[in-house]
Amino acid sequence: MLKRIRLVMAAVLTAVGAVVALAAPPAAADTAVPPSSAGQRWALKVNGHYVTVYAGPDGDTKLRANPEATEAKGWELLTLHTDYVADVGKFGTTVSFRSEATGNYVTAEDSASGFLLRTRGTTTGSWERFRLKPLTGGAFGLLAHNDKYVAAELGTYPDYGLLRARTVVSTPADLGSWERFTLEKVGAEGAYTANMPPPTAQAPTARDVVSWNVCANNNPDPDCDLDHAPPATVADDVSAALHGAMGARRPDAIFFQEICEKSVKPLELKLEGWAGPLDVRFMPTHYTVATATDGTVVQAQKTCSDGTDEIDRGAFGIALAVPDSNTWYQGTILPSPTGKEQRPMLCAVVPAEGSAYCNAHFSSGPYRDTKDNLVGDDMDPDNPFRPKQAAKMREHVDTLTAGGYTTYYGGDLNTTTQDVSHLSTLYTGHQECGQPTPTSPRTGEATDGGNKIDYIFGPQGPTYICRVVDGGLSDHRMIHLTTS
Repeated sequence: MLKRIRLVMAAVLTAVGAVVALAAPPAAADTAVPPSSAGQRWALKVNGHYVTVYAGPDGDTKLRANPEATEAKGWELLTLHTDYVADVGKFGTTVSFRSEATGNYVTAEDSASGFLLRTRGTTTGSWERFRLKPLTGGAFGLLAHNDKYVAAELGTYPDYGLLRARTVVSTPADLGSWERFTLEKVGAEGAYTANMPPPTAQAPTARDVVSWNVCANNNPDPDCDLDHAPPATVADDVSAALHGAMGARRPDAIFFQEICEKSVKPLELKLEGWAGPLDVRFMPTHYTVATATDGTVVQAQKTCSDGTDEIDRGAFGIALAVPDSNTWYQGTILPSPTGKEQRPMLCAVVPAEGSAYCNAHFSSGPYRDTKDNLVGDDMDPDNPFRPKQAAKMREHVDTLTAGGYTTYYGGDLNTTTQDVSHLSTLYTGHQECGQPTPTSPRTGEATDGGNKIDYIFGPQGPTYICRVVDGGLSDHRMIHLTTS
């Protein structure tokens, strides 16, 4: 039976200072955070109180400091996002807060509302952006678009604890206790079950694993047909291209790179139409947006928005499609250059098949092309991070192997065969799709222009067949490993 799970969240919150029950509105079906996202959850606290999304009499969702909340769950949960700020020319300078319950972004409104904070932004723009100003004790001041700080205000109900952006001070150090916010991580980073389950079967020798950078974000390259494409278009086109490439074969796992979060669930449903029941998990790319005085590093998910989008496509990152008997998955932020994209990895296990899979997108260039020319950008200018990223991936693979799983891993590793030594730790005791035998040269057919930068590794022993297929849509070709 195909999975069609939607989270239905409801809460009854007791009003502060009066015996009045407020029913929280239902999560917005079209905008709610996909439950399969491995992005970190957070909670805001001010003066010891959690910040809660409340339903007002008019049905909107205001933010309050809530002395009744003793733990962060449901209406206290937020995800952090950072988008492209045009006048700064980069990501990572501001943070936007997205409500886990409603799927909408926190907006600091105009003077007509008294600069109230509400969760009703459907995309990120200037009113949804906040600058985090580090304060003593690990706290932050939240500076809104109007150059005023957010405060949780005291008073009698219904105004008790409402968050408004209307505090003006000479320096951040002058902020009082009700303007000093702390960010608390909720749950382990990227982990959504406490313990990895053991396999219940031995892994089959025959596997079909595909990896494809689908270029479905904001890439103006003429080969990237899915530039700024809405989720439904991405789902339709990517599923159709994969089905055409696979023919009658059913993939056991698919690694996706450069995909937007809101495309993941529609893509899962489309894939299930021909590939059988699947779960498609998502892991975002991050930026470090601030460091608190107590050393807490605040990382926010890079959005797929570049300031021109009229719809919210969610965070930018990678996805992993596995059989829907999967119940455990874990996202990891890989070691990445300071001030640049903090690149993701995502692993999942399928106990009923004894198989595990890890997908990653490594930092890019410069790297050597087939003519020994240095090409690429400055994401990893001195090449120190791809070896570290490979070592981190191998560390996770070894943990899965020690747990009894046969593991397939790879993705867009942004390393050509000219610089393949950066990936040496991934080859030890394993075999790459492009190698006919484990001792064959570390080469393979080009997957991006004239270069091979996409890889799939697996166990030694089976017979490997490696196909590179141009599915259209992207500046990358898909790579397909079949073992038998």
